[in-house]
Amino acid sequence: MAVKAERSVEPPALMPYASNEEWIARIGRLQDALAVCPADILARCELATLLEQLGKPEEALFNWNAVLACDPNSLKAREGVARCRQRTGRPLQSAL
Repeated sequence: MAVKAERSVEPPALMPYASNEEWIARIGRLQDALAVCPADILARCELATLLEQLGKPEEALFNWNAVLACDPNSLKAREGVARCRQRTGRPLQSAL
């Protein structure tokens, strides 16, 4: 199965026609899905992307790290972690 490479390092923009209530409802549905199946990488990636777009980089970072726990080679998650760390002022790598 071929995987389409993503070129953009920024998450996709929110659809302009969706209301805040629609985005909040979508986040709730994703959180419900993750309560049932915490390892659902697609749902977790979508949730992290939405949280980033809504200006919640700390919450998004938590979800990107959860994706990396399941799939350490996820380029999408690595890019998400880098964006969120930059937005929260956290270093990309911790000093030991």
